[in-house]
Amino acid sequence: MKKIGSFFFCFLPLFASIALQFAAALPVMGICLLFICMPYFLSGTKIGYAELLLQLNGLYRNQNFAQLISVIFAVSGILLFGFWYARQFGGSLRFPGNKFSNKKLILGLALLVPGLQILSSVLTVISAVLFPGWMEFYEKLMQTAGFSNSVSPLLILYAVILGPIEEELTFRGVIFSSAQKALPFWAANVLQSLLFGIFHLNVIQGVYAFFIGLFFGYVCKRGGSIYLSIFLHILFNCWGTFVVAENIFLWFLPFVLLGAAGFFLFHKNTMPQAVNHYSDFSDM
Repeated sequence: MKKIGSFFFCFLPLFASIALQFAAALPVMGICLLFICMPYFLSGTKIGYAELLLQLNGLYRNQNFAQLISVIFAVSGILLFGFWYARQFGGSLRFPGNKFSNKKLILGLALLVPGLQILSSVLTVISAVLFPGWMEFYEKLMQTAGFSNSVSPLLILYAVILGPIEEELTFRGVIFSSAQKALPFWAANVLQSLLFGIFHLNVIQGVYAFFIGLFFGYVCKRGGSIYLSIFLHILFNCWGTFVVAENIFLWFLPFVLLGAAGFFLFHKNTMPQAVNHYSDFSDM
């Protein structure tokens, strides 16, 4: 009965995270409404409903507005899911200096990134061919969120730092911990990766997020520390943010070989963790 409860509990953090995204928009929207309406209030005039909607629509399309909401969401998620993970699942949030002092282990994670980028690029191309309408939706979504144009401080803060931390605490922390109480590792890893893909709310990102999530889950489990999957996630997003990917397929074979070498180095310099999830993170 407890295993059934743990299985269904895996879905709660997903819904909570999606709801938190919408909730993060409320304070920003409130402040924007205040700035829009204040000049009219001070001048003693009324703002028309159509004018208000027009200005709000302009704000919604503003990339800084979207990125600010993302930052607020990520900070809120880190606080919520970090506390949840530590409180309910006994996940220690102490930095594992002994693991990060292992140069071969860290090099392995770094070398994994080119391989994961090739994997995500291949999956994106396949998804675009199979779902061309979703590809158009994905491109518009990225443009609205400010992920397809110039790099801004807010974008770097969210995409490279806060976003990976929030997502790891949610999916490889709370959800993965709950799933491992009900399922064997491989099934728990598939479940958290599936929910990670669904979280992105579009097919294109969802497909490659599922497969990338499998690696994040493996790194978290095998390495015995959520900090390792956070580190890998940060490196992955950092590449996606700063590296121009136009000619990435010209480097297909070298990147695949680098990824394979990284996987080998990481696997060789880590030990299998116990089945009990609580023991996995006791040395953090």
